[in-house]
Amino acid sequence: MAKQSSSPKRPSLTDKYQPKKKSPLRRYLFLGLLLLALLSFVLLSIPRTPAVTGPRFTDEGDLTIFRSTTEEVLATLDIEIADDNESIVQGLMYRQSMEEDQGMLFIMPATEPQAFWMLNTYIPLDLIFIDANYRIVNIRPDNPPKSLDRITSEGPAAYVLEVNAGFAARHGLAPGDRIAF
Repeated sequence: MAKQSSSPKRPSLTDKYQPKKKSPLRRYLFLGLLLLALLSFVLLSIPRTPAVTGPRFTDEGDLTIFRSTTEEVLATLDIEIADDNESIVQGLMYRQSMEEDQGMLFIMPATEPQAFWMLNTYIPLDLIFIDANYRIVNIRPDNPPKSLDRITSEGPAAYVLEVNAGFAARHGLAPGDRIAF
């Protein structure tokens, strides 16, 4: 009888190496975690606040409108001033909204008949034309957005006030009323 060895057989150099088979579950788990991390990164990079569209209102002063015959205050506004060529041309273009108590005051380079249009203006507006003595010359109410129609003064104007459409009617403004800013 041959003597049997009690020790396990040692692999020889001729035996082929057999790697452990990896479970596909590990591979899917790794890919899933990688995709989850990528998705988290993308979601966290999205801004949480909505993007601001158009220029923002800049409060540069107060404007008060008085009744022509009395000292009765008809309205008070926070105003943004357009007093150079660039700001006059830009005006309220690309604005999405404006508060009821806000407006833009244009200080025109010359006191003469003025003309405006609503190109790239998304807010319906009242245009109030004002002379060099701070008196309202005329009011052009309810101008529709994006219109190319000319909106003109009925005489020389040194200032133009743009406010939300219907503002003049709501406050009872009329030619001859005065402003102070």
